[in-house]
Amino acid sequence: MDKWEVARALDEIAKYLELSEPNRFKALAFERAARAISALDRDLRDLVASEDLYKTPGVGERTGAVIEELLRSGRSQYLEELRKQYPPAIFEMLRVPGMGLKKIGLLYQKLGISNLDELEAAARAGRLATLRGFGAKTQQKILDGVEKARRHESRFLLPAGIETGELIRQRLAAVDEIENAEVSGSVRRRLEVIRNVNIVIATRQPRRVIKALEKIVDRLEAIDESTAKGVARNQIDVWFHLAPPEEFGSALLRTTGSDEFVSAFLERAGKRTAAKEQDLFRLARIPYIDPERRETADDLRLKKRRSLVELADLRGTFHVHTTFSDGRHTVLEMLTAARDRELEYVGLSDHSKTAYYAGGLTVEGLREQQAEIERQRPAVKPLRVFKGTEADILPDGSIDYDAQTLATFDFVIASVHSKFAMSKDEMTERLLRALDNPFVTFLGHLTGRLLLSRDGYTMEFDRVFERAAERGVMIEINGNPRRLDIDWRLVGRALDRGVRFGIHPDAHSIHEYAALISGTWAARKAGLSAKEIFNTKPVEEVAEYLKVRRAKALRNPRYPNPGPSLRSG
Repeated sequence: MDKWEVARALDEIAKYLELSEPNRFKALAFERAARAISALDRDLRDLVASEDLYKTPGVGERTGAVIEELLRSGRSQYLEELRKQYPPAIFEMLRVPGMGLKKIGLLYQKLGISNLDELEAAARAGRLATLRGFGAKTQQKILDGVEKARRHESRFLLPAGIETGELIRQRLAAVDEIENAEVSGSVRRRLEVIRNVNIVIATRQPRRVIKALEKIVDRLEAIDESTAKGVARNQIDVWFHLAPPEEFGSALLRTTGSDEFVSAFLERAGKRTAAKEQDLFRLARIPYIDPERRETADDLRLKKRRSLVELADLRGTFHVHTTFSDGRHTVLEMLTAARDRELEYVGLSDHSKTAYYAGGLTVEGLREQQAEIERQRPAVKPLRVFKGTEADILPDGSIDYDAQTLATFDFVIASVHSKFAMSKDEMTERLLRALDNPFVTFLGHLTGRLLLSRDGYTMEFDRVFERAAERGVMIEINGNPRRLDIDWRLVGRALDRGVRFGIHPDAHSIHEYAALISGTWAARKAGLSAKEIFNTKPVEEVAEYLKVRRAKALRNPRYPNPGPSLRSG
């Protein structure tokens, strides 16, 4: 077992415990352990052998014992016992918006509902409304959610595709007849939601390879001599495309897609073959186009292309939460993790007071948080720390702190967290008014979408983009794989109107800084270069920009001098 398989087993245990336990403490312990193992940058077996496993933050005695058993035997007796308590399809109900594990556990215990079909039948029969906490409105929402879950069936977030593809590719390396293997398809194009995983294999012995694939994926089916299909993780379809080594590049380009891109490329390049994909571009006299930019044929027509932003271009970031609101790590832990990632600067931004459900900070709580930041600055040098907030945009478009409080921040991320059902016109006016607040630096997760579970609210995008550009407010590219909001398809329209962007992780734990990676993929799909991303700038330039912008806000006649502030330095 590798670290990903161990982490998945720990996460599965956490889910079962959430179903059955009256409190979350046990489940949280396994959640933390799963995140800790996923984030390891050293071999898990070496960690156990060196007796450093229990020194790993997030791993305790009970979770550590399960990890050791998984590595030793490939199974967990504890997990197998938990699986026996529930039917295998019970977790498919998690695809229904608003259906958490506690609700699912209650429905199973009280009504025996164990899968999506039974949930839909119970809702249509009115049985859900008989339970405490499930009224007629809740029942109808669940019924609507089941319909949405059906539409999203067999669709997965990008990280699931990347993890599945890389695990299989690693196992393919042990097959002697395979000379090369690469993940292609929508996963390689870094599409935010994928339907399957495609893997290209270079081999001169396709029959032997297809036989070997039977031990790597389930339910393998040979479609023809060069194509096979199987199932991984009991849910994700995996397509294998076999080609001679001298045609590997051609197969990689063809299966990476999209259909539109490949068709346009072949129209210009002809049906050439090559061992390397780059050689096909060279032979066709077409400058190489990165996989992220192959959703359409647009880049084939460009005479001059931007150099796409790279993860290494990001010098710092904003939108980071701590335990002062709904984060899982302290100020010091979040700052230390940023410094360890060699970031030059980081902006902490806990929730504002209206977000009480997320531990939003009252003015008094804000005083304590800002004092703690000041205490920890020396401990994380040379990291530069900026004090900020993720402030709610209230239904009337006002920002969830008064001018005096807003003046205490180096930056403000303004986000919508409530009243998503407003009409298009109402939401547009709400956002336009928020953008008029001179203390706002970034507009957070533009549409509030949660991929595969919640559609984003709509607005007159071009009006919002024009106002953001006029006011100098940047739009966040939220790297959380469940959000990836602003949608990369909208970025060009914003860019044409003069908007600039920040790539943010929306991190609630030290491990979630990794969302900078997926945020960078989204920016690359949108065709952005480093110069259009604020947090690629050096720290002194960023600090000066924020200082000047705050000074302008303080001079704005709509917001008279706010008087004494909370700032302590």
